[in-house]
Amino acid sequence: MTPSTTDKLALRAIDAADDAFVFEVFSATRAAPFRQAGLPESVIGPLLEQQYRAQQSQYRAQFPGADFDLVMVDGVAVGYVYALRGLSHFALIDVALLPAHCGQGIGSRVVGALIAEADAAGLCLSAHVAKGGRAWRLWQRLGFEVVGDDGVYLAIERRPVR
Repeated sequence: MTPSTTDKLALRAIDAADDAFVFEVFSATRAAPFRQAGLPESVIGPLLEQQYRAQQSQYRAQFPGADFDLVMVDGVAVGYVYALRGLSHFALIDVALLPAHCGQGIGSRVVGALIAEADAAGLCLSAHVAKGGRAWRLWQRLGFEVVGDDGVYLAIERRPVR
């Protein structure tokens, strides 16, 4: 199924029963560099598991009060989004979709909804994007500007439009 703008897009809070699915999305979006490096699958799985557990722990510690949600299209989980809707700013912590659902506008709709919330609150929305990655073009189209560069990731921000 190819989602359209009329498909029902919803977010649902992640709970413990969703851990395997969230790990599946995480793995699907992060395994390629390991495979390209020629690592065997018997090594890739444990590496991804370790990275996933570390990321989950770091995000929950670094962003208390953030929302950790599944992205649902017509009731089917297709990815996840982590976002902080704070009193002074919003932060898009992470967004990932299963590869079969990429390139269909779902991610743009999810981020667009967060942008609309930030705009309504009159707050900036910040995020990070891999330097030189394909995603940067999307962020530019959505009005984000570079505010920092650590050599690997660009810190980006979108000021509110009222």
